[in-house]
Amino acid sequence: MFFVIFGGVWAVYPVVFSVSILCGVFHSIITAILSVATISFFSFAAFRCAGTPPNILWGSYPTVGKSDLENYTYCHYCSKPKSPRAHHCRSCRKCVLDMDHHCPFIGNCVGAANHRSFIAFLISAVLSTIYVSIMSVYSGLRTWPPLKYSLGHINGVSSSELAWRIMNEIVVAFMRSALLLSSRGLILAYLFIASVSLQIGLSVLLWQQLSYIYQGKTYLSHLSSQADSEEEKKDCQNLVTFFSLQYFVTRFLPTFRVTRKKHIK
Repeated sequence: MFFVIFGGVWAVYPVVFSVSILCGVFHSIITAILSVATISFFSFAAFRCAGTPPNILWGSYPTVGKSDLENYTYCHYCSKPKSPRAHHCRSCRKCVLDMDHHCPFIGNCVGAANHRSFIAFLISAVLSTIYVSIMSVYSGLRTWPPLKYSLGHINGVSSSELAWRIMNEIVVAFMRSALLLSSRGLILAYLFIASVSLQIGLSVLLWQQLSYIYQGKTYLSHLSSQADSEEEKKDCQNLVTFFSLQYFVTRFLPTFRVTRKKHIK
């Protein structure tokens, strides 16, 4: 992430500021916002505890009341009862509440405590890669060496052969000009390829995560429900509840309605 940020600033901003100072300041603000958001959400998802299961007393019958451990199972790795909403992660060596999966890219589990931060990181990362790909193309078009064509004699050539010769000449001219690229041009080409590749992978992962949230599930509960053939309860309310938007929606709508009625009276 730091290489993309600093490499992009080094390669793109001389081109952007050469267009106009106002344009450079505008893109600097966008870059700062996307960079801070992506690194912050990544840090929250990576270094925050994924989710600690409820700590309950257990032991003999006088210690544990009747039905206190209902639906609990026993975790042989942690040597204690496991909540029905918890799953043991062998990589983290502990049980995680509402565990979705263990993500190797953040080096942490995705669970109840950092799931929202993980989704926010995916959203900011997708927006950042889109921005990087657009700016790398924009700057690359202004710094790429001119293409030189040599089609030669084309009279009497069939349309299919002509199309093939034109396509072949474009590819050869493009490769010939790529050999003349400066270090800035090579960085821009790498940024475009890397950002598009990441953009595709992260977009698929984000769509998958949002679809599971829409169904009111995690990745692990989705796998278990497939085995149990459980019915899926799909509802947009699951997304509202997950992102904690219900409080804001119910906070302002009733106030608006009451004020509207008083105004009419």
